[in-house]
Amino acid sequence: MDTLSSMRVFVRVVELGGFNAAARACAMSAAMVAKHVGHLEERTGARLLDRTTRSVRPTPEGQLYLEKVLAILEAVDEAEGTVGAENRESRGTLRVTAPVELGQDHLAPLLVDFMSRHPGIAVVADLTNRPVDLVQEGFDMAIRVAPSLDTALIGRKLATTNFRVVASADFLARHGVPDTPEMLSALPALTFSQPAPRLDWSWRRRDVHGKVRMTARLASTSADTLRKAAVAGLGVSWLPSFVCGKDIEAGLLVPILEDCDWGSLGVHVLYPHRRFVPSRLRLFIDFLAESLGDDPSGDPWAPRAEDRRVMRAGRRSA
Repeated sequence: MDTLSSMRVFVRVVELGGFNAAARACAMSAAMVAKHVGHLEERTGARLLDRTTRSVRPTPEGQLYLEKVLAILEAVDEAEGTVGAENRESRGTLRVTAPVELGQDHLAPLLVDFMSRHPGIAVVADLTNRPVDLVQEGFDMAIRVAPSLDTALIGRKLATTNFRVVASADFLARHGVPDTPEMLSALPALTFSQPAPRLDWSWRRRDVHGKVRMTARLASTSADTLRKAAVAGLGVSWLPSFVCGKDIEAGLLVPILEDCDWGSLGVHVLYPHRRFVPSRLRLFIDFLAESLGDDPSGDPWAPRAEDRRVMRAGRRSA
């Protein structure tokens, strides 16, 4: 059995606190994980892990061994990254979780591009809006869309997504275009339903700010459902740019009160706190940052004004 591979498995067991989580992260069976750990214990002549029904922790000898192993793995990783880097291909399985709408519409094509560039890397992509425990469930990283992050995990902000208040042109033709935020309250709202219906829409216009109270015609946990309802002319919706940006560019949705700031969220990547970060994870994080513009304050999904002018001109000529 390859000792270096066993060391990598041992590190994952300690990081994730269990054989099953390490098995998922390493794409192998729990029995094989146990064999790797047994191989190291046989070589060292020491018990490296204390196993209970609830957790797995390093023994004092295992903790000392872990520190040495981390240094060895870091040295190996650094050597591979500096010697013949142009010919080296990262390998292994990358386990990623992301929100459904962001994952389906935007992460999926980036994953295809990334995997085409790195054929030795396999990806497990779990697209879900539920909270995912990276450590317990054995994920390498998560993409989170949130105002800020209060977590023990390591985080890096990749981009910003700004909110827009939008409706279809047909809806606005029937109901009129609001001139002030307060006028929105007379219109049916298509809004998020969790953790509670989002009925107070905050806005800022220069030095003035406030909230407008909306009445929900449709409340949903799904941003895509709200988007489709807005395109169908059922009401006004408050959506992040990565959900509605393409529809605005295509003329299917019209932004309302564009001189108002309707808030924003950060798009973050998170990964477990550890000294040894696999090269495939570093490659993917850097790839995402580059693909999204390398500007954490920038909004890569913002609808381009030039596209919208061309679209409007096309509709007038038709």
